Amino acid sequence: MESFRGLALKGKNFRQANLRAADFTGADIREADFWGADLTGANMSGANARLATFQGTILVGANCTEGNFWGVNFKVARLQDTVFLRCNMSQAEFPGAHCDRANFSEANLWHAIFRLAVLKDANLGKAEMGSAKMEQSVLDGANFREADLSSATFRGASLKGADFTAATLRDTGFREAILTRADFREADLKDASFRDAQLESTVMPDGTIEAGPIDFWPPN
Repeated sequence: MESFRGLALKGKNFRQANLRAADFTGADIREADFWGADLTGANMSGANARLATFQGTILVGANCTEGNFWGVNFKVARLQDTVFLRCNMSQAEFPGAHCDRANFSEANLWHAIFRLAVLKDANLGKAEMGSAKMEQSVLDGANFREADLSSATFRGASLKGADFTAATLRDTGFREAILTRADFREADLKDASFRDAQLESTVMPDGTIEAGPIDFWPPN
């Protein structure tokens, strides 16, 4: 296991490197390039990875708790079971990334881009996700409990069984989304749009079950 713990590695090239279980705890890896690298099981807790590149990187099972990943490129990365607890990931890009069961709870994901990403059973509880872009992503079984998703976009996303209990969803767009068995109990849906969304056994904020088309909640 290689250790880079606490080292200054700004801008370093790690392209396609074998870094399985490597320790980057507290390291300065701003603007570093991890394109195509294997970081399976790595420890990046507390690392500063601002504007780093993780495109196509394998980070399966990595621990990135409380790291700074502002503006990072995670395009088509493999992030299954990765822990991003309380990370700063504002403006990070995840198009096409695989994030099944990843833990983003309490993370800052303002303006993050998850288009076409897969986040089945991911934990986004209490995350700050204002204006996040999640069009055509797969979020079946995802946990959004108490998350702030104001002005976020889920157009065409699959959200079967997703849990939005007590989430803030003001001006959030669910156009053409699949919301079968999604749970919105106690959620704030002021000005949220459901135009052309698929609702079936969907639990609304007041506990009622919706199974038909609506444009907004409460229905006009």
